[in-house]
Amino acid sequence: MKKLAKLLFVVGLIVLCTGMAFAAEKEIRIGVVGPMTGPGVQYGASMKESAQLAVDEINAAGGVNGRKIVVFFEDDESNPAKAVSSMQKLINKDQIAVAIGHYNSSCTLATMQVTQRAKTPHLCPISTAAAVTESGNKYIFRNCATNPMQVGQLANWAFTNLTKDGGTKAAVIYENTDYGTGLTEIFVDMVKKNPKWEILVQESYNPADTDMIAQLTKIKSLNPDVLMIGGNLTEAAVIIRQAKEIGLNIQIMGLGGGFSNDRFAELAGVENVEGIVNVSYFEKSSTNPLAQEFVKNYIAKYKKDPDMFGAATYEAVDIVAQVAAKLPESAFDNTAKLRQAMRDGIAGLDALPGVQGPTTFDETGQADKMVYIVRWEGGKRVIVFP
Repeated sequence: MKKLAKLLFVVGLIVLCTGMAFAAEKEIRIGVVGPMTGPGVQYGASMKESAQLAVDEINAAGGVNGRKIVVFFEDDESNPAKAVSSMQKLINKDQIAVAIGHYNSSCTLATMQVTQRAKTPHLCPISTAAAVTESGNKYIFRNCATNPMQVGQLANWAFTNLTKDGGTKAAVIYENTDYGTGLTEIFVDMVKKNPKWEILVQESYNPADTDMIAQLTKIKSLNPDVLMIGGNLTEAAVIIRQAKEIGLNIQIMGLGGGFSNDRFAELAGVENVEGIVNVSYFEKSSTNPLAQEFVKNYIAKYKKDPDMFGAATYEAVDIVAQVAAKLPESAFDNTAKLRQAMRDGIAGLDALPGVQGPTTFDETGQADKMVYIVRWEGGKRVIVFP
C-alpha cells in the first residue's frame, strides 16, 4: 500500500508538472476574483465585464505573440475566507500565471498571502487599503489610488472649498470594516491638523444594514455642516435616502470611490444625490485616447457606461498582455517560470500607457494614480478637480 501511495504521488506530480508546462506553453491564463454575488455584485459585474472585454480585444488582435489569453472568473462573495479558497483554486487547479482582484480590501489582504506563497503575481485594481502595499510582499501590485491618496485629495479640496469663517463642523458615518474604518481614520487625522475643522461625531454601521435612521438622527441633532460617508455604494444609497427623509439637508461627501458608479444615482435617487462630492480615479469624460477607446468599446458591447472599477480591471488585464508580449520564449516553458517572469516584468514597468494614465510601480508595488474630485449634477458626475 505504501509503494502504491508513493507511485500515485509521483504520477500525480508528473501530471501536475506536465499540465503546468502545457498551460504556459499554449496560452496565458489569468484569474479575476471579485464579488460576483452578494452585496458587492455590481462591482463584480463591472470587473467581469471589463476583464472579458480586454481579453476579447487582445485575442481578436492575435493574442500575445500568438498565444491566447484565457480568463477564469471566481466569486469571492466579499468574504475573505471565500476569497482565499477561490484564489487557491485559480492557482492550484486552473494554473493561472497572474491573479487580478479583489474589490474588497479585506479579501485582498487575505489572498495576497496565498499568491505570495505560490510566487504568483497579483494585480490589485480596486482595493484601496494602505496595508495592501505596505507589507513588503513582492508579488502584489496595485494600479489604483490608495485610501490615503483618495481621502487626502478629497480632504484638501474640502478644506479649500468648504471652510467657513467661523469654522466647519463635520460628522462621519462609516462602514465597520477595514475599508470604512481606514477611510475614517485618515480623514480624522487630517482634520486634527486643521484648526478650522472639527469632527462632532463618528457613527458606524455594518455591511448590508438597511436602517441608519438612529445614527442619522443623532448626527442631525448636532447640526454639522458636512456629512462624510466612509463606505460602499449600496449602504451609502440607503444613508442618502434616509438623510433626506429626516430632513438632514447638508453637504454630503464620499470619502472613497464607491459612489463613482451610475448605479449610485439609481439606488439613492437622482434628486437625492444632487451636489454630493466624492473621489474617482476614472471618468468617461477623460481626454485620454485610450480611455475614450475603452469607453466606446464598453458601451458598444454592454450598452451602458463603464465605471472606474471596470476601467481599473481592464487596465490590469492590459498590463498582463503588454508585459507578457515582451517576455523571452523561455519564460513560457512552464507556469512557475511564467509567473516569476511576469512578476519581474510588472515590477519593471515604466510609465506604461493605460486607460487610467501611465503606470509605474514603486518598490512597494504601488502605482501613483490620478485622483479626481467629482460632484453629482443632474444625475451625472462632473469633474471639479483638477
